[in-house]
Amino acid sequence: MDMQFSRLKSLFLKSLIGCLIAAATLAVSTILVGHFGEISSKALVTIFLIAVHCLISFGFIVNNEKQETFENLAIFANATFLIIVLSFATSVLGVWGVLPGEFVGRLYALYGVLLFATLHGEVLARTVGKQANIDKVVYTNYMFMSVVVIMLLPIIFLHDSAGTLGPFYFRLLAACGVVDATLTLVAIIMHKLYIQKHPKINDNVFNLAPGQGGVPAGTQAQQTAAAPRHGTNIFVVVLIGFIVLQIIGSIFAALVSFASK
Repeated sequence: MDMQFSRLKSLFLKSLIGCLIAAATLAVSTILVGHFGEISSKALVTIFLIAVHCLISFGFIVNNEKQETFENLAIFANATFLIIVLSFATSVLGVWGVLPGEFVGRLYALYGVLLFATLHGEVLARTVGKQANIDKVVYTNYMFMSVVVIMLLPIIFLHDSAGTLGPFYFRLLAACGVVDATLTLVAIIMHKLYIQKHPKINDNVFNLAPGQGGVPAGTQAQQTAAAPRHGTNIFVVVLIGFIVLQIIGSIFAALVSFASK
């Protein structure tokens, strides 16, 4: 499976380069001819989209070299590349009018939810199997996370979600969001406490500082070899940031809903 995804990533990057060359050739031809119409403008926008997706892809690969995201968060890494492929196709189809602009926006909202849920789920999975209490929190968290994701889908795709679903639906979503985010923070904190009590456990996602979180203290050379990078994985930091915002946003949305009564 990893080999197939590696080939897919390589093929996608080569395809982006080929598309960039083809689009650039079209743009140069248009400039030389001197006629800049709708097709030409769309071609230039396509060049920009290709460049953006190339930068995102290579940026993700560079980050992997520093923090080994492909090894530590393999599912999230592969899902990210899949989302990049879907994003590229969606944006190009939107530019050329194949997909309506509103539908493109809804698809991007869906991609964001799925990507966040994948990261959320895989980070939680890294805390399982160490302590029974942590496992119970994580499995309960999975249940609430699934409910939140499912409840977000109608909001994304319904034309008038506020009028169709009603205020109670959004209050229920806010309540589930608060529980989901709180359980995640509890699981991460419990995991960190467990790692502190068992420093020999190798924790490649949450902490890689020498002498902490699974990298035993030793000589300078040993620490350098055993710990090529330091600190918490950047995607875990982003996840925690979003979780905190989820709690604040859910509480704020609930207060607004009560105030509007």
